[in-house]
Amino acid sequence: MIIKNINEFGLISAIPHLKKLSGLPLWEIRILGKESARILYVNKDGEKIVLLHAFKKKTNKTPKKEINIAVGRLNELLS
Repeated sequence: MIIKNINEFGLISAIPHLKKLSGLPLWEIRILGKESARILYVNKDGEKIVLLHAFKKKTNKTPKKEINIAVGRLNELLS
């Protein structure tokens, strides 16, 4: 539902579910529920978002392993 709203209305529609990861070019879409999930993405060219990695969130902090996967994919995209 969140992704559908972003696609239709832009990122502004998901503000309560978005979080910038400190010190990184990554943002996080928070999907809350019985099993919370996160999607790490970058905002490309100010208009497009590129989804890099999705995972189930089991801890309060975003695990470094999950961040590293997203950063690796971002580096592949930029090279």
